[in-house]
Amino acid sequence: MSEEKLLEIKKVVKKAFIRIGIKCDMLGYKYLCQCSEEIIFHPELIENLCNGLYKVIAAKNGVERSNNIERAMRTAIELCYDTTGFLELNRMFNMNLFTINDKPTAGELIKLVSEYYCLDLWKEN
Repeated sequence: MSEEKLLEIKKVVKKAFIRIGIKCDMLGYKYLCQCSEEIIFHPELIENLCNGLYKVIAAKNGVERSNNIERAMRTAIELCYDTTGFLELNRMFNMNLFTINDKPTAGELIKLVSEYYCLDLWKEN
């Protein structure tokens, strides 16, 4: 894959999480971005989050326990839920995925942002 394509993927994923409302100064934001990028390259990892994807991200970041990765992402998601909710995801996908009271799991959010890129929805928004 070209360097230009890699940069495009990183840029789209980061913008998507910022648009959703995940604060970019949180460690969970970094991990969510890395997870979504990894899923774009290796979609099979979404089927095994704790013992697959999170361990890959932990190894990349020199983190001993993959549950630290998951905890940081959950914290970022919780803060977003408490401040803005996830209704922006409805606009990004042009359909009702979440109500004001819905909070996606880390896995759901990772997969949605990955699909946002893979389906080229970012080009429409």
